[in-house]
Amino acid sequence: MTTQRLIVPTSYVVPNERYKLVFPGPPVSLRAPAGGPSGLLFDAELHFAIVAAETERGHPLWRVTTHMYEYRLLDRDERELLVYHWQPGEAYLGLDHPHLHVSAALSAQINAVDRRSMDLDKLHLATGRVSLAAVIRMLIVEFRIVPLRPDWAAILEKTEQVF
Repeated sequence: MTTQRLIVPTSYVVPNERYKLVFPGPPVSLRAPAGGPSGLLFDAELHFAIVAAETERGHPLWRVTTHMYEYRLLDRDERELLVYHWQPGEAYLGLDHPHLHVSAALSAQINAVDRRSMDLDKLHLATGRVSLAAVIRMLIVEFRIVPLRPDWAAILEKTEQVF
């Protein structure tokens, strides 16, 4: 989807400490089916920790646990189109439950005469927890972003099984 890599801005990771996974620069440009930029940008931020899961033969097995995520789909002017959030706990200012913001408005017929406009970007639309792999799949399938690898579907499926 992009040649940019998400990075942890440290070279040493300590178990049980929280870390941030981000792109090193501005939101990344996504490729169109015809080649070149699609006009869409993507940005992601995940906070995580590596924790001991269990012990096998006296050696700890480790797993990554997510503490927060934000996945953003933007237009070329960096206006947010879709934003998936999960920011639980006092460490974050957001709502504790996973949710979605959509930069659009609905026009609902509320009676025989009147319509009501609802700005979706101001609402917190409930979701379940959303994996980065699920968002990448959505961008490739629904927004027709070109994957960089022919085996992208198998890689995402394997990653989602762990989630």
